[in-house]
Amino acid sequence: MGTTPHPDTLLIAYVRGELAEGDRMTVAAHLAACAECTRALEDFQRILQDLGSSLPRPPEVHWGAYRAELREKLEARRQRAGGWQWLRRPLPVALSAVAAGALLILGLQTWIYRPAVNGDLALLEETVVASRFDLLRQYAVIERLDLWEDLDVVRRLEELSPRRKG
Repeated sequence: MGTTPHPDTLLIAYVRGELAEGDRMTVAAHLAACAECTRALEDFQRILQDLGSSLPRPPEVHWGAYRAELREKLEARRQRAGGWQWLRRPLPVALSAVAAGALLILGLQTWIYRPAVNGDLALLEETVVASRFDLLRQYAVIERLDLWEDLDVVRRLEELSPRRKG
């Protein structure tokens, strides 16, 4: 055919019956008018038949024997599993993993945030030293030093010198 292109890529799909209805009708119309494509189609059919006949036939499947073999395998698997069968289920394994993770986190937190023994000894040591220097008796004055610093009283003590003339 002069104006219609040859459907070379569609011929094998046409032989195998894999084309959509519209494409199949287009190829059939072209084959009715084109002797060259008809010869190519016959060649493809002959090649596909030769290929199909050259393959060995698959063996027959005996479904009864297949079912019996599957049952034997399942029964053997059940007997092997025994007491460890619960490990194959995802829920107990997941719960065990969560519990182990929680225990690990709690253990790490108590180990990291445990109270420092040296801090308690330092507090005790400060108390003993302060009692020796009579600082605890004047604790109220020492406690107010921060307040006085905020009010600039302590910073301006130098300005309150007795050298003022007045």
